[in-house]
Amino acid sequence: MRSIFILILGLAILMISCEKPITYKESLVLSQYASINQKEDIFSFTDTCIAPYIYTKVISLRELPVNEKKQKFVEMLLPSILVAKHDLFEKIKRVEHIQLWQEKNPILLKRDSLFLSKLFETYKCNDLTELKRRLKPHPASIVLGQAALESGWGSSRFFKEGNNVFGIWSYHAGENRIKALVGRDSTNIYVRSYASIENSVEDYFETIARVNAYKEFRMKRSSSDDPLKLVPFLNRYSEVGEIYTNKLKQLIESNGLTKYDSYIIKEEFLNEEEIILSEAI
Repeated sequence: MRSIFILILGLAILMISCEKPITYKESLVLSQYASINQKEDIFSFTDTCIAPYIYTKVISLRELPVNEKKQKFVEMLLPSILVAKHDLFEKIKRVEHIQLWQEKNPILLKRDSLFLSKLFETYKCNDLTELKRRLKPHPASIVLGQAALESGWGSSRFFKEGNNVFGIWSYHAGENRIKALVGRDSTNIYVRSYASIENSVEDYFETIARVNAYKEFRMKRSSSDDPLKLVPFLNRYSEVGEIYTNKLKQLIESNGLTKYDSYIIKEEFLNEEEIILSEAI
């Protein structure tokens, strides 16, 4: 009897969808792309609401005075971090929308199904709860801190030549990459080269979300947004383990990076777009 009821309900939903398209609204960032040829090309911000400037070309900050170097580095990185976090939260919102739909309807819409299939493949899981855990981003202060450590506050060759903020390695000859000057155990080392700072940040978040070494970190950030409580769970990001996390914690605290956790993208750069999930027949 229950199966017949579900079948009738499904048919009723299909009949309704024939009359009116089923839609979903998502928020998109109107990113502003720019290149940096001199330090003056870096857009400054004095408010907690900032414009989403994405840099496709950067310069080394090595020669700048320490305080200016750190400030310029944050100004270069933070917009890309906020855009990446916004996109991840939008994906979570869409997943939750699909969960609500499934609770009320026996049939998953085609576009929703394709959306989930792509995410399951990318994030290497097949459960909605686990998917949301992997998608959830962590505070900007941690991202800025790791970026500062890995790039020397924007001084590394990989940062300047390949927009590689986190020193993420490349293992595939077919992708854009840069050869390190020094290998390991007679083996050449390559790092990835990105089209923009945003792409580097996106890849960093995806790496944290996919790799099994960060499972405990993902579990902890699903219940906490406190950067100083999360940092110890990044001990497997570096071979030196606790030495790395202690250094990261000290860098975040001494540079007051937690203040950037409350920064957001200016509303004028956000655009709501309606997606048609099922076309009217």
